[in-house]
Amino acid sequence: MRVLGFERRDLRMSLALFRMSLGDRFLGSALGLVWALANPLLLLGIMSFVFGFVFKTRLPGAHTSLSYIIWLISGYGPWLAVAESLSSSTGSVVGNSGLVKNLIFKRELLPIVGTLMGFVPLTVSLLYLVALLAWSGTAPSLSWLAVPLILALQFLLIGGLGMFLAGINVFVRDTSMVLPHVLMVVLFASPILYPITSLPTKAQRVLTFNPLYVLSQGYRMPLIQGLWPPAWMVAYLLVLALLVFIAGLAFFRRLMRHFDSRL
Repeated sequence: MRVLGFERRDLRMSLALFRMSLGDRFLGSALGLVWALANPLLLLGIMSFVFGFVFKTRLPGAHTSLSYIIWLISGYGPWLAVAESLSSSTGSVVGNSGLVKNLIFKRELLPIVGTLMGFVPLTVSLLYLVALLAWSGTAPSLSWLAVPLILALQFLLIGGLGMFLAGINVFVRDTSMVLPHVLMVVLFASPILYPITSLPTKAQRVLTFNPLYVLSQGYRMPLIQGLWPPAWMVAYLLVLALLVFIAGLAFFRRLMRHFDSRL
């Protein structure tokens, strides 16, 4: 069965490329793949220490900083995944020019594998969050079953954006250089590290439909509030993710015929 031109064997190829990309990332280091887990864990630990023990930030009505740390990690963890996915996807074709020139395979698998790279820090973040929730005495709820759906929608949305960026980066190499700065601006422009209620009413109305904010709420609501994401939120993400993924795939495939001459 073919879906958007992909077959079952492409899944096996994607997994093989993912293992290769993950191994190449830490090739030559003494700890190897341990760094894939240690890096995001260290960053999350620093965020927890700074805001929980140095600034002692608290949510309104909370008596301890733990509730803010949980709230922060539940949004910042998915953001780490978004940033890693987009960064890996953007450089996926240029970074694997040898494969593109010498191996016959679906080249659109490269940005898809780049998107999967972001799910490594996301997995670490979710495990870290679950540990914090257990420490706070929060028991698992049925609403946690909504998380796999949000994961799938995040993959489609970020995968589509990654295909756009991967294709552009082949022709404009500055794309990968500019991206980290753009991501930094987007992070602070989105209500991920701060509550949306801290913004003016007009800004709240606009940013409510910020896909990154909606994604963060898709994790926060079921995991820390015990609530199912509203139907409009899921429908909004589903439609947007499908449109972006299909458009990104079509854009990438249109540029793909010119890759050999630019690599």
